[in-house]
Amino acid sequence: MNNPKISIITICFNNEKDIRPTIESVINQTYSNIEYIVVDGASRDGTLEIIKEYNNKISKLISEPDKGLYDAINKGMKAATGDVVGLIHAGDRLFNNQVVEKIANHFTVNQIDGMYGHSLLVNQKDKPVRVNKSPNYSKRLVKWGWMPSHQSIYLKKKVIENIGYYNLNLHPSSDYEFFLRYFYFNDIKIKRLDEFIIRFAVGGRSTKNYMNNLRAQKQHKECWLINGEEPPFFLVPMKLIRKPKQFLTAYWYKIKKQYGN
Repeated sequence: MNNPKISIITICFNNEKDIRPTIESVINQTYSNIEYIVVDGASRDGTLEIIKEYNNKISKLISEPDKGLYDAINKGMKAATGDVVGLIHAGDRLFNNQVVEKIANHFTVNQIDGMYGHSLLVNQKDKPVRVNKSPNYSKRLVKWGWMPSHQSIYLKKKVIENIGYYNLNLHPSSDYEFFLRYFYFNDIKIKRLDEFIIRFAVGGRSTKNYMNNLRAQKQHKECWLINGEEPPFFLVPMKLIRKPKQFLTAYWYKIKKQYGN
């Protein structure tokens, strides 16, 4: 698969204050074969007007009421015509302007079905607050509570069509169940890209959803059970233990200035 088309989906709703940097992080990529899809949930502020400023750079715009962020993501995925599909939510940014080129090359060189990478949560000064450095892929890590940042995951469209979309009945754990299906319960070829993929913004849509984390943990058992397996008893404690390490890593990165541009 040479020069794969990469479909990137941004979901938004009333994001007039932070949608512009998200859009520009996509349209300023060095890689040219990008299909950029924006799914707006019928925003009532100035979000749609800002999006329309970039009409000539956006491949598809869907603006209509939805049933929440996972419904919006599903709409974008179903509309995507690329070989590979990934996400970048309003308020967040791709890590730098070479990252999609690296993603495309990773799929081409390794002939994989899916990939993931590292992510950075940054404050208003663009300094790291939390760092999620992902290890090399192994199914056994999933049982020990590992999960890469959701927006660092890119998958082949044909694999998504085969394995399926987000389960809307599992909010706020739909992303975890989606991850389990692809990274644990199905045998697809996955390989880590040892690069930072995404910069999450404090207060962005992704970090607001993170506030649902504790409530989501209670649903994680159900995410396993509907896929036919009892989760390990130590799963939730191990998931929670991983969080402090990510904040400590961010402090080290800030001191060493290792987080890059």
